Amino acid sequence: MFRRRAMRRMVRRRRRRRLLIGGMLVVGTASAMKKMTQQDAEKIQQTTGKSPEEMEPDELDRAMAQAGIQAQPVTPEDQQAMSAAEANDPNPDEEVEAPE
Repeated sequence: MFRRRAMRRMVRRRRRRRLLIGGMLVVGTASAMKKMTQQDAEKIQQTTGKSPEEMEPDELDRAMAQAGIQAQPVTPEDQQAMSAAEANDPNPDEEVEAPE
């Protein structure tokens, strides 16, 4: 008879960004950002195999805790830079397959 094809449910997800501000790395979105050193970001990537901007916020929190990394305080300048990056992005969202 007919075979059913698996239907993939797609969702829109805010794309996380990576900004270098004043020698510190800021990843995330304007509403959920983490600030760390470049060395901390490299340590997370070595530990998990994923770069910080590819991780979901809770996944990044767990990776930072596992690696013993403390997030640096986010300043108003960091917030402004991230907001500007999001405003200037012609495609701020990406379509990804929803988890099952």
